[in-house]
Amino acid sequence: MNFFEKLTNATQQNNSLLCVGIDPDPNMIPDDSVVAFNEQIIEAIINLACAYKPNLAIYESMGIEGLKALQKTIGLIREFNPDMPIIGDGKRGDIGICSQAYARTLFDQYKFDAVTANPYMGFDAVEDFLLHKDKGVFVLCRTSNPSGKDLQELMVTQRGKAAARPLYETVAELALSWNKNGNVGLVVGATYPEQIRRIRQICPNTLFLIPGVGWQGGKVENTVRSAVNAEGKGFIINVSRQIMYAGRTPKGTHNEAVKRMRHVARQLRNEINSYLPMPSRESQQVCDGNGDKAKQRGSPQEEATPASAISGR
Repeated sequence: MNFFEKLTNATQQNNSLLCVGIDPDPNMIPDDSVVAFNEQIIEAIINLACAYKPNLAIYESMGIEGLKALQKTIGLIREFNPDMPIIGDGKRGDIGICSQAYARTLFDQYKFDAVTANPYMGFDAVEDFLLHKDKGVFVLCRTSNPSGKDLQELMVTQRGKAAARPLYETVAELALSWNKNGNVGLVVGATYPEQIRRIRQICPNTLFLIPGVGWQGGKVENTVRSAVNAEGKGFIINVSRQIMYAGRTPKGTHNEAVKRMRHVARQLRNEINSYLPMPSRESQQVCDGNGDKAKQRGSPQEEATPASAISGR
């Protein structure tokens, strides 16, 4: 299965548009190893999420041991659910042999199903990722951080067009033109719902990866209403800290940590679903990336079912 097929299956199986970031701060988990902490997250929400998104910087900052922890974390996700999509959040962007090396590292070594990419150097910086037709490539467009406006809101005039417009709109149009293999998505921040709405007008069927809900201040309702496309789909919302640190408990209380994480994840998943148009709650394919017809969604899994029972672990 390609990335979009895996994502659609996970969305339907888990009745979810919630992507969970696995970005542990070692300073926040002093009594646990990173891998053990990550396993709690995976176990807690394996049947509540549609994807996982580890941020590579977190693991790279720990040196070789951090990279080993990342590999073990990916292995744990595959063990719980071999078909769960994993998005490598590295925001890479370079040219030539360096770009090729980034693509090989993320897709061939770590075997991520999708990645985030920085388009500042133009098509050259994303081409090697896009050549992997079965993988997703989320291009940074209007990010969730406040200083993103320093560049992304700059008014620019393109040749042949009279009116100036924000740079992020140009990036969205470029991403459309790069989507020859149907594997381009966009990163758009939940903290800027009006900009999300404008990008949706430019890219009616592009899949959005949306960070910024929760600790950064983005609101679920505003995000869903701005991002949803005409068919009631087209986005996934990433949440990291709000779920991860809901489970901070004294050492030795693994079950309580899993229970707390699961509770928060279930609330977020259900809140996202509550703002979807009614038809999309009954039948949903996340995006048209693979061109398949949407399948009917079955009833959601029983919430009380332990993740270990689902995975056979």
